[in-house]
This record gives sequence, C-alpha cells and structure tokens, in this order.
Amino acid sequence: MARAPTALKCHLQPLELRERYRRCRVLKEARRWHALWLLSQGHRAAQVAETLGMGSAWVRHVRQCYNARGPEAVLGGHQRNPGGRRLRLSVQQQRQLSKRLERPPQDGGVWTGAKVAAWMEQCTGQKTYPQLGCIYLHRVGFSPQVPRRRHAQAASPEQQRAFKKSFDVR
Repeated sequence: MARAPTALKCHLQPLELRERYRRCRVLKEARRWHALWLLSQGHRAAQVAETLGMGSAWVRHVRQCYNARGPEAVLGGHQRNPGGRRLRLSVQQQRQLSKRLERPPQDGGVWTGAKVAAWMEQCTGQKTYPQLGCIYLHRVGFSPQVPRRRHAQAASPEQQRAFKKSFDVR
C-alpha cells in the first residue's frame, strides 16, 4: 500500500520557489530550489528525482528539511559556516614551503604529496597525511611531480639507439 506524499509546507509560494531556483548561481542550492518548486506543483518525490537525476530519498530529505526549517534549510553549509577548519600552515609557513619547493627534496627526485607532508610534519610537529601535502602543493602553486612509469620490459637506452640506427623509413 503506497503512502500519501508528505505535503510541502507553504513557507514560500510556488512562484517564489521558481524565482529562487532560476536566480540561484550555486549549483547544489539551485538543485534544491528546483526540487522544491517541482514538489510545490504537486509532483511526487520519485518524479522529481527522475527529472533531476537524483535519488528519491534525497528529494524526500530536501522536503523534510524545508518543512522543518523553512528557506534557511536550502542554503548550503558554506553559506552558513564559511571558513571551515583552521589552516595547518600559516601564511608565513606557506611562503617558506614555496621557497623550499624551488630546490629539490633532500632525497633527490621530485616533490610529491608525501614529501611535502613530511616537511610539514617537521615544521608543525603535527602528523600530516600525504593528501594534505598534495593540497598544499596546489595551494602554493605547484603540482605533484611523479616520474612517468616505465614498462617492465622496456628497451635499454643502448637497445633504443640500436633500433633507431637499424630502422629504415622509406
């Protein structure tokens, strides 16, 4: 037996929901406004989910949050709590990292997220994972450098030279 759909509370009129959907520039938020507008027109959660390419549980969750908290519930978390956690490296430490990246790492080779994380651990005294090292590489304008893999049975440089000398293109 199918249950009756939960009605959408009338915090905003359907035309207001449509306008908020059309004007919104934040994709995730616009998708929520779109779902609410379609629900306000009498569409079922499954229909809205199919239209938007989302799951019907997501549509029901958006409706439930909207009914409980009103239009405030549609805003993304970054609008309500911008900033997030404190950065691991201060601005001065990021400058130090940028200068350090101009020279090769101590063990030679190229800079990777793991090597940057090890440098950060020395600098801050906090355990740092390679993923965060990679994030800070990008933050200071570098990218992780990883040498290209070689095939296990690749020809040696001498064999490559011999092949080039013997290969005749006509």
